[in-house]
Amino acid sequence: MLSAEQALQGAHYPTLLMVLVQLTGDERWLGERYRPARPRGFRDPDDGGLGEEVRDEIRAAALAALGEWREGADAAPVPPERFVRMMSIFIGEQVGEEYVELASEEIGLRDRDEPWATSHTRMRTDALDVVIVGAGFSGLCMAIKCARARIPYVVLEQAPALGGVWRENVYPGVKVDSPSHLYQLSFAAQPDWPGYYSRGARIRAYLERLADRYDVRPHIRFDTELLGARWEGSRWRLQTSTGALEADVLVSAVGQLNRPSIPAITGAERFAGPAMHTAEWNPSIDVAGRRVAVIGTGASSMQLVPAIAGVAEKVTVLQRSPQWAVPNPDLDREVSEDARWLLAHVPLYAGWYRFRQFWLWNDNIWPTLQIDPDWPDQERSINAANDAHREFLTEHIRSTLAGREDLIARCLPTYPPYFKRMLMDTGWFATMRRDDVELVTDAITQIEPDGLRTADGRLHRADVLVYATGFRARRMLWPLQVVGRDGVVLRDVWGEDDASAHLGITVPGFPNLFCLYGPNTNLGHGGSVVFHAELQVRYVMGMLRAMLDRDLAAVEVREAVHDDYVERVDAAHQRMIWSHRGASTWYRNAAGRVVTNSPWRLIDYWRMTREPDLSEYLLTPRP
Repeated sequence: MLSAEQALQGAHYPTLLMVLVQLTGDERWLGERYRPARPRGFRDPDDGGLGEEVRDEIRAAALAALGEWREGADAAPVPPERFVRMMSIFIGEQVGEEYVELASEEIGLRDRDEPWATSHTRMRTDALDVVIVGAGFSGLCMAIKCARARIPYVVLEQAPALGGVWRENVYPGVKVDSPSHLYQLSFAAQPDWPGYYSRGARIRAYLERLADRYDVRPHIRFDTELLGARWEGSRWRLQTSTGALEADVLVSAVGQLNRPSIPAITGAERFAGPAMHTAEWNPSIDVAGRRVAVIGTGASSMQLVPAIAGVAEKVTVLQRSPQWAVPNPDLDREVSEDARWLLAHVPLYAGWYRFRQFWLWNDNIWPTLQIDPDWPDQERSINAANDAHREFLTEHIRSTLAGREDLIARCLPTYPPYFKRMLMDTGWFATMRRDDVELVTDAITQIEPDGLRTADGRLHRADVLVYATGFRARRMLWPLQVVGRDGVVLRDVWGEDDASAHLGITVPGFPNLFCLYGPNTNLGHGGSVVFHAELQVRYVMGMLRAMLDRDLAAVEVREAVHDDYVERVDAAHQRMIWSHRGASTWYRNAAGRVVTNSPWRLIDYWRMTREPDLSEYLLTPRP
């Protein structure tokens, strides 16, 4: 069993410094001598750029402060002006006062549920019942909050187990590309992540424990797919694969990345061997000693290919467009026993560390995604910062592939960084150098029983075919048939690929329907979709509390409010990188509109969703 003195040897010193200031209230520790260096890129060394003598001082003072805290001392209250100073010193750049309350929630100094949890409901909470569709991150978060409010709920899960994308994606090498300590619910932090970026199985285990800890599992109907939903009177009538049921409120937590996209390629049905999408990976199929063809070079391919190279006899990668990918020294780094002890036992340590990750991965990237209309070379980059990112990433590719000009030409993107999802280099470029890996850029013309034929006439022989081709992200709630007020069909409103919703959550004409991870809520500029999910759940819970407080049967966003919001979203996107016309991206629909991504800073969306504005809704009293 570690002691505090032993564990402090493995501290992340910028985090420990903030804990020390808060436990002691001593502003001496905010002086220039103790100021950590600003992290660069994804490099965030534990020493914070501080010398050994300074680290010794901080560690000794922290040990003494922890001794006093164990004897009953409370953390010193932090005035807002000092808190802003602490955040700025901690991050290494000026952090505005607007982040005080958000940071307080992330650190755990303030209850994120406060806006709705302090509401005084006058009527019985069981006068309202909720059906949640999906048992992934968003669905479980919604279920836990319903339980906290004592609102009856049922979760419909089409699969025999929970976990969402982390149940479905089990291909070799699968892992999260957001930091583990950020990719978790703020109110259910797990201190013992084994790696700074977790494998898929670890994340699914976290979700399993979450369901047990908050007693969600008895409320989940497994192997139950929602087939259709119709608004009748003041209730939702639901048809599922196991029967019918009704609900006052319907919450979709199916997200955007839930339906695999498989391209229509001539002859696909003739392939003689196993063929599967990465999200439908069959673990019983052994690729050892076999020839594997992988179509696609996106996030799943970039994880899969390095994992199976050297196991398979040969891996052939068929690329439509190259990808930018950043080197990350922490990607395979394990969390030390010291660090896990500190995260579990030192007050505020896990919260401050989480906020550090939050800032490094989120709003500081947003300004670099704004198009500078005066920037001279719009094809290669969109502003000075984006061009600097391009130079850094280009040098990474060139240095990794040095001596292989043929591969550099095929691996170097022509579009600006961040136009497509920014990926983590899991060893992808180094893997492309292997003798048993071939990168093919000629278009596929057809699939034959023993391989894939490309436009140059070559047959690339394969025993196993893998589609790493993404998801039907723009076809939201598809193929579910949702019928709203006056018989309006949601698919008719949205079309095939043009979904929209006020705040990404509510749609006019569909009372008491709320979407989590809905239109324009994907985070294309980094960060954790889990944070966004918490904000959306908080907003929905605010609506449910309002319904109970005011004895409402239905709430429906006004059409003008929805249209105004969508207009602001589209206008914001016109100034952002995803409107760049240099290439294609799954973020945009056939008409060129960005459907999936949020254009807002996280602080903006946090503010928008903090409390519902009921003047934006048509309110129907309960009969």
